[in-house]
Amino acid sequence: MERFFRSLLVVTLSLGVTACGMFSKDEEEVRTPKPLTSFEASVEMKQVWSQSIGEGVQGGYERLKPSVFGDVIYSAGAEGTVSALEAETGKRLWSRKLGVQVGGGINAMQGMLLLGTLDGRVLALNAEDGSDLWETRVSSEVISVPQVSGDTVVVQTIDDTVTAINAENGKIIWSQENLQPALTLRGSSSPRIEKGAVFAGFHSGEARAYRIEDGTPLWVSKVALPKGSSELERMVDINSSPLIVGDNVFMVSYQGNAAALDMYSGRVRWNREISSYKSMSSGFGSLYLTDQDSYVSSIDQRTGAVGWRQDQLEYRQVSAPTAYSSYVAVGDLDGYVHLLSQVDGSVAGRYKVGTAIKAQPVAAGDLLFVLDAKGKLYALDRK
Repeated sequence: MERFFRSLLVVTLSLGVTACGMFSKDEEEVRTPKPLTSFEASVEMKQVWSQSIGEGVQGGYERLKPSVFGDVIYSAGAEGTVSALEAETGKRLWSRKLGVQVGGGINAMQGMLLLGTLDGRVLALNAEDGSDLWETRVSSEVISVPQVSGDTVVVQTIDDTVTAINAENGKIIWSQENLQPALTLRGSSSPRIEKGAVFAGFHSGEARAYRIEDGTPLWVSKVALPKGSSELERMVDINSSPLIVGDNVFMVSYQGNAAALDMYSGRVRWNREISSYKSMSSGFGSLYLTDQDSYVSSIDQRTGAVGWRQDQLEYRQVSAPTAYSSYVAVGDLDGYVHLLSQVDGSVAGRYKVGTAIKAQPVAAGDLLFVLDAKGKLYALDRK
């Protein structure tokens, strides 16, 4: 069972990711995944290629999302194997074993690869051959994806510290610490950079913006307020990454809300009660998100109104969604990729890969890339 909850003393409880979706609030009734039912497919999928990219996460909590840049897809295994593959063919361009435990997915930008480790380091590699560029020690574990804009890399560690690093030499430019509740989900939001500002969500249910140049706080806003009498009930962590569309910053919290914030002031434009710890996607003027019970929902970006809610994948430990063509793609605990219609959420297609899919699928052009828990990367297309 996946490790999921932790305290500030880094005490890991005997609850897992499945605990959020597999047990009722009184923790007595086990909730079993809903069996898949037959449907009339309107789209069929095919496998274009597959490649093993190293040790998978297996029962771990890491979600090692690949990254596409140009015509190359980069991926990292849990034990530090980094691979570069041709996106169209799967041909291996290079592969390198770093000998570290990778905590978050990989980010390919500006000719460099960025990834974080479970022992609190940020690594920068040359995207051409995987050679070392620099390595920087940060405050704690990195299980988010480092971001880069211009000459600045920004990373958020599991202790809610946001750190800016010089992209050329790896030197720390500034760092902002944030207080945490006594009990939090084991996870971390990946910050987003837009228009000279860094946007981040925290375990307290707060969203904050900083000036990327020097770390000056620009605003703070509450996405969710803790409720209940116990520490478990009061958890309102923002583990999903902010999603920026236009001048809206969208965030969602566990046991809290999905909210649209004004990019410049942090003012809450709307919020909708929902519980999720996975990243969102967008398309057709809607937000797509997976809640703690594995329901997939469409929410109007302007008003927060729910357009549709797909409940046929209940408790199937569904991944974060990805907008793919006119569909929403998600993976589940048995290795099925489900394509849902962006219009009404109906199941349009389904394809089975190797094993459980924990990482958010990645869409690039006509291809959909899916990484399973055993470390095998699949490229899928529609027939």
